[in-house]
Amino acid sequence: MIKFLFIFIITISICQTTIAQVATPLSVGDKAPSLVLPSFKNTEESYSFPYNNKIMLLHFWSSSVSSSEQNLFKYSKLYSKYGNSDFNTANGFEVLTVALQSDRITWELDLKKYNLLNVHNLIAQKGYKDYFVNFYKLSETPTTFLIDEFGKIIYINPDIRAIMAYLANRKSNYINNTSQTSITGKIVIGDAFKNLKSSTVYLLNEKKDTLQKTMTNDQGTFSFGNINTLQNLTVGIFSNDQIMEEDNAFLSTNNNDVISIFSKTSNGYSCNIIDLEMPYFKNLNGTETAIEKPKPAIIVYTEHLYKAGELELSPAVKLKLNAIISQLKTLPNSKLEIISHTSCKGDNNLNLALSSKRANLILNYFVLKGISKLRLKAIGKGETEPLNECVDNFPCTNDELEENNRTDFKITPQK
Repeated sequence: MIKFLFIFIITISICQTTIAQVATPLSVGDKAPSLVLPSFKNTEESYSFPYNNKIMLLHFWSSSVSSSEQNLFKYSKLYSKYGNSDFNTANGFEVLTVALQSDRITWELDLKKYNLLNVHNLIAQKGYKDYFVNFYKLSETPTTFLIDEFGKIIYINPDIRAIMAYLANRKSNYINNTSQTSITGKIVIGDAFKNLKSSTVYLLNEKKDTLQKTMTNDQGTFSFGNINTLQNLTVGIFSNDQIMEEDNAFLSTNNNDVISIFSKTSNGYSCNIIDLEMPYFKNLNGTETAIEKPKPAIIVYTEHLYKAGELELSPAVKLKLNAIISQLKTLPNSKLEIISHTSCKGDNNLNLALSSKRANLILNYFVLKGISKLRLKAIGKGETEPLNECVDNFPCTNDELEENNRTDFKITPQK
């Protein structure tokens, strides 16, 4: 009886420990666990953190998860730009991707497809159940960590612009470059990269206003001129009978260097162009009139933090806010505007009041975490600035409502 009771107590203790490990995700500030996995070269490779005193972007993904594709091209370009940079206390920047899938053949094809052979690539064929992957306590794919040269996690699922801002801020000699005023690119479709011919292409700003429209030629090429490429820009195309349901659409240069993949939308496809990609879209046939890049650059990105009607900060939301707090601490002189938006569901005045309360709730959380209130501004916009056509008396889907139910973070570094 005593022996049975002892075994029972030990079993319960082990179960509780296991549950606690699984239930507690990694947080900003934690040390990144080590990884030992097969590489593209079919050799077992080991990565422990800190890794050679370098900043590391670690990306868990899978060929079977479509959202995994969105930033793969961008991570490759990110490494091309910052891999050999001189940082204040770090010896460089690396990108490590870990595919969570049993299908090695598809993985190898995708590494070539997404131009990832210039970065480090591992595969965990047991997925989440892999011994080393398990220490990361992942709950979804894709998941991305930015790890500093001391082996500490500084961002979890960061926006690509937040990564760029962090790396630019860490560089020893940050050069304030000028930017081109035109974009010349190409749209190709499917695994064979066929040219998308005679199709309408439109250019949007960060408010989703249409700046220009044009047509692709027989080579799939398009151009936009006389624009400010320093703003957040999106290239869009409408649904097209040249694009089959199973096909992907890609944005490439005129020299057929694929830069990014289009995301499917309700009426077609869209693709964001970020700062580090702009030089690839220069007009090779003409000269650019350079416009001076403002210094410092404003960083704007969006998070979906609240469900409809909610007014509380969940543990998952606090993890996202902690990542922003970490960024603010790397830019000690920066200012932050917290801009809360709601959908059109419900009363206009109540939505305006709710958005104001949400923005102030986040502001107070930042103050509790050590950010000076003088650096922060809370703004409630209610339903006044929708990202789509979902307004009062307009039929909307739940996804369209949720798209507008968002919080914008506008970080302005100061000189």
